[in-house]
Amino acid sequence: MATWPKENKSDIAIKFVLFWLSPFFAAIYSLKTLNRWSSYVVFFLFAVFFGMAFTVPAGKSTDFKIDGAFYRQDFEHYRKMSQTEFNYLLDMYMTFQGRSLAASKDFLYDYISFYISRITDNYHVMFMVFAMIFAWFSLRSFRFFTKEINFKIGIVVLLLTFFFMFNQIFNINGLRFWTAAWMGVYSVFQLFVNQNKRYLLLLAFIPVLHVSYLFFILIVLIAWLFKRFEKIWIVLFFVSFLFAGVSVELLNSNLDLLPSIIRNKAAGYASAEYIEQRNAGSGFYWVTQLSEFMTRLYIGIMLYLFIKNRQLITENLKTKRIYLFLLVYMTMVNFVMPIPSLGNRFIVLAYPIMAYIWLVNFKNVKYRWFLYLIPFVFWFQIYRVCFILYPQVTDWSFYVSSPFILVYKYLIHVQY
Repeated sequence: MATWPKENKSDIAIKFVLFWLSPFFAAIYSLKTLNRWSSYVVFFLFAVFFGMAFTVPAGKSTDFKIDGAFYRQDFEHYRKMSQTEFNYLLDMYMTFQGRSLAASKDFLYDYISFYISRITDNYHVMFMVFAMIFAWFSLRSFRFFTKEINFKIGIVVLLLTFFFMFNQIFNINGLRFWTAAWMGVYSVFQLFVNQNKRYLLLLAFIPVLHVSYLFFILIVLIAWLFKRFEKIWIVLFFVSFLFAGVSVELLNSNLDLLPSIIRNKAAGYASAEYIEQRNAGSGFYWVTQLSEFMTRLYIGIMLYLFIKNRQLITENLKTKRIYLFLLVYMTMVNFVMPIPSLGNRFIVLAYPIMAYIWLVNFKNVKYRWFLYLIPFVFWFQIYRVCFILYPQVTDWSFYVSSPFILVYKYLIHVQY
């Protein structure tokens, strides 16, 4: 990794003062110096306090359906569970037996949650711990982006930063998949940019957090072994759009070919009932569908621009290997796009890679107009996260409170 830019003492002092007034104020101020170590510290600590303040109701609620409520419910269930019972569930998981609470899920979350429940009955601590893990991997990935020579704060870099960090801290709400996402992205940068094969171990570990990442590992291995066949993958990338509409039927008809460890999970993701449940019951259904279409079209065009300029990209050793990985990855993801819990989620892992390739090769050179479309393409996601989801899990006081008040409110004087 490159060295950090030299710090400005007055800048550090301002961040220090702002942080003790409000971590949110310090995080906003730090956007002007995204590539400095002090800003990374602020972003990490802001994520920690956000995790601490993450608030969801107890039990099931018809008006509150985001995943965080179920994670709190699981945590409070573990609080009442004995070590003997948990050891039995762990044994069930390790031997792939039954459909117990542990065996039906990905056990790393359960393991961490259970042992936090040995220390405290405060679910805010659980979300705080997972926010630490989430922030660490996201910022380690972001470092690949901010250390580049082309990284200079301006409208283009800020748009690319939004694109890179699309998987933001709110997503501790779905902490298993989205934390695993940053672990996967970090592994890919290490493997295909730094060529550090030791991170195959991290890659192999990820499915313990979310079993669907066996699919991700399969793509990485295919890309690693067959990346040299660039022209074939270009053809397959375009063909993948044509086959996307029948990929659910193809998956259902070939489930028996999958390993038993993921057969049930894949069957659930591809079932007509599951897809209908995901798509039904929202007054914003047509807006969501339009937004997803615009997003997929935008990503497809961006990759087309990479293919069109592949000579420029592959001449740069920093981006040659990761571009070839991206080509394989997007081809495979396109084939599973109609499966909501595969394609629509796994495509987000491509965003940091695409932002990195763009910064290294196109910044101040090509297609600035295309980046200016980002706010319009992602307007619904921005609106939904900033104005609907964040207010559901934090109240306004979080954004104007000092760390002392936040610690007292969420760790000391907790009101359930």
